[in-house]
Amino acid sequence: MPKMRLENIRRNQEAMRMFELPEAVSAVGTSRADRNKRPAPTPGLKKEKRVKRTDVLPRRTSSRLANIAPDSTPSRRTVEPVADPEQIRRTRRNGTLSLKETSNGHGNDDRFSQLMEELATYVPDKARVKDLEDLSDDDSATIVKKEPEVDEKTVKKEAKKEVKEEEKDNNTNVKKEEADDMVKKEETESKDTKVGIRKYFSRSSATNATTPTAKTPDTKAKAGSAAKDTTKASLPKSEDADNKPMSSSNSMGPSLRRQVQALQIRGPWPTVKVCQGRIYCMAIHENRDKILVCGGDVDGNLGFWDLDESQADDYEPDVEEEPNIYNYKAHSRTLSSMQYSPTEPNKLFSTSYDGSVRYLDLVQQKFIESYVVAPDASDHLGSVSITSSGQQLWFADVDGGVTLKDIRTPKDEMVFRKVLHEKKVGCVNVNPKYDNLIVTSSLDRTMKIWDIRTFGQYKEDEAIVEMASFDHRLSVTSAMWSPDGASIASTSYDDNVRIFNNFEPSLPDFKEIPEPVRIPHNNQTGRWVTMLRAVWSHQFNWFSIGNMNKSVDIYSRGTGDLMANLYDRRNLTTVPAVNAWHPNRVLLASGMANGKMVIWR
Repeated sequence: MPKMRLENIRRNQEAMRMFELPEAVSAVGTSRADRNKRPAPTPGLKKEKRVKRTDVLPRRTSSRLANIAPDSTPSRRTVEPVADPEQIRRTRRNGTLSLKETSNGHGNDDRFSQLMEELATYVPDKARVKDLEDLSDDDSATIVKKEPEVDEKTVKKEAKKEVKEEEKDNNTNVKKEEADDMVKKEETESKDTKVGIRKYFSRSSATNATTPTAKTPDTKAKAGSAAKDTTKASLPKSEDADNKPMSSSNSMGPSLRRQVQALQIRGPWPTVKVCQGRIYCMAIHENRDKILVCGGDVDGNLGFWDLDESQADDYEPDVEEEPNIYNYKAHSRTLSSMQYSPTEPNKLFSTSYDGSVRYLDLVQQKFIESYVVAPDASDHLGSVSITSSGQQLWFADVDGGVTLKDIRTPKDEMVFRKVLHEKKVGCVNVNPKYDNLIVTSSLDRTMKIWDIRTFGQYKEDEAIVEMASFDHRLSVTSAMWSPDGASIASTSYDDNVRIFNNFEPSLPDFKEIPEPVRIPHNNQTGRWVTMLRAVWSHQFNWFSIGNMNKSVDIYSRGTGDLMANLYDRRNLTTVPAVNAWHPNRVLLASGMANGKMVIWR
């Protein structure tokens, strides 16, 4: 047998040499090796190697080793309990924590301290306007400027001079306008066809801009076509067109709809690993000039990404050059939600499953405890929502309750806690216009609107009646008010996103929630992907939500049509489940389960 096997091998080798197969096989092998080369590692945090956890068993003891006679009564022996390393890791950290105490060793702490000093000097535009108004009101009553006395003759002479100068300016302007009209007339006469085509396209683009149901050219944007259309007359003034901002300061430049459709992943680092674990929540500081993105993961880490916009999109960093990433561990368990204070952007509030609410003070550069649950209460704190005054916090828990906390009180005190649902409350959100109205979503498949002014009418053991309720087929993961407080976007596991428009819950004749605009959307995330939630833009009439096809969908509020579908097959390797909008810019940040982030701008 061995001789026959060797003879077969020799015969096969001669046949391969005859057909020159070794060269072909070697060529194929090299191309396959080139094709299977590993991609370059993602910049940012390095993945830590997980140490295999081994349970430490108690030491075996016997009566013989303890010199105890068989017939005698055994003496009491105390066995020291073995500390569970997982339990130690999940223990909540008490008190105020500095940056050095919470640093994970990723990033330069001194550089992050300088960054916080720069952001601490930022004053929001609204506060600037308010300060100027208050200053003018106060000074007008106290300060009186003495003007120098001027004769009537001099005043008349100066008035005559001003009139003559205005007449000269008007004459020159009229002559310039006439000359411009003549030039335009000659151009139109020589280029009639081009002018006619230009007029046609300008007229058609104007009509397209006024229609609220404009679709993107992307073929994947057909998901929003199943949504119900509402007439333009039935929409409020703020919803007249989806490409109009809520403030007129950003009306210059291209339409906002086109800006959203043009969003791409740009920059020298398309994807950056900011957090060690799966990203669960995100927030962006409202400074327009300095973009700071923050993400919280399931291990309680806060990862900060400082975007350097001075670098061009085609900038090629060096091999050893890394993005500005900073990582701190202020919580011991999953960081469930975070939000900047609307009145004090120097404070970043965060809730965690370790039973604490903290805020990062950029001025003091410390993580300060704002609230700690009682020892007999559940420590799973969910989403956080801050009132427009910035003095009170709402957060939910797994027992179906919501808690109102005043940040000016000690950390072990609260205003009240009310049980509003039978099961876990996944999201609580306060109306940005009316602080007395909140909306909650729960695992009991309901979304409810509450007026907290009626909570005092009920006893402790008495069930509170909601203002209005809407039943879903499956559990509701989120329900959030729009920035103007006139709409609600809810996300549910029944694979639908619902938009509730055209109602004013503050009116006394408010009785029920109107019929929503229903958008079919796959919300089945499974175990290893963070729950999908519809996140409103801070100033505009649209919201974004992650797509299970590794993309981000942006929907219009008025009609529910798909404005844009953002995707990047090269850089997006997982589902961008968590999203956050910049408060003052058309900029979107997306976080993924592998701890990486991308920026759409």
